[in-house]
Amino acid sequence: MTTRRIMAKLSRLALNSAPALVTLAGATGCGFDLLLNQTASFGPSGSNATAGAAVGSGQRGTFDVVVENNTPYRAIFTYGVFDNTDTESAPAFFQYSPDSTRRPPRAQSSLEANETSPVISLPCARVFSIGSSGLIGRIMENETGAFDETALLDGVGFASQAIDGDDPTEPDRGFAPAFEALLGADFNCGSLLHITLEFDDVADAPFRVAMQVYAARNPP
Repeated sequence: MTTRRIMAKLSRLALNSAPALVTLAGATGCGFDLLLNQTASFGPSGSNATAGAAVGSGQRGTFDVVVENNTPYRAIFTYGVFDNTDTESAPAFFQYSPDSTRRPPRAQSSLEANETSPVISLPCARVFSIGSSGLIGRIMENETGAFDETALLDGVGFASQAIDGDDPTEPDRGFAPAFEALLGADFNCGSLLHITLEFDDVADAPFRVAMQVYAARNPP
């Protein structure tokens, strides 16, 4: 087990800490973002999100996510949503991993080099996250269903081994840092989030997560 995976296990200890306020390319949020986030609408009631995991109570609208892997490596990660003031509910989440023991509906087939994921609907919640301690900790602490532990990484892992290699889930090419976006400040219910995994030639990490938001589910 890699050090990163061990650290992901420890992330449950951070459940009660203040969440990182990360926006489009990793910038830090501000007090106004927090106000927008905590007062944002969960959208029209009656929508059924594909994820199916409980996020708090009551009817919620949905938003869509598509992930484009613009690297020559397999991407391994977990993404989902949670309410940052609720540490008791399980998040709604999806995973991408080549692990042959994965179980639906939470674990999807691996996102290979230069591939684009299907569009997935998630229930509206205060925070959208890719591999953050808030998301991983809530999954490990509150999720009672099956999930793929090899995809519970800090951020996004990138692997170069063949799918039938000794360990195709080992992120031997490095990581992109964890990513969070706030409902109301960065996106709204009904939005389409176009996530891009790409090289980062500026930061210390070799990869990064970028996001473009479309107000409607059908981008121009």
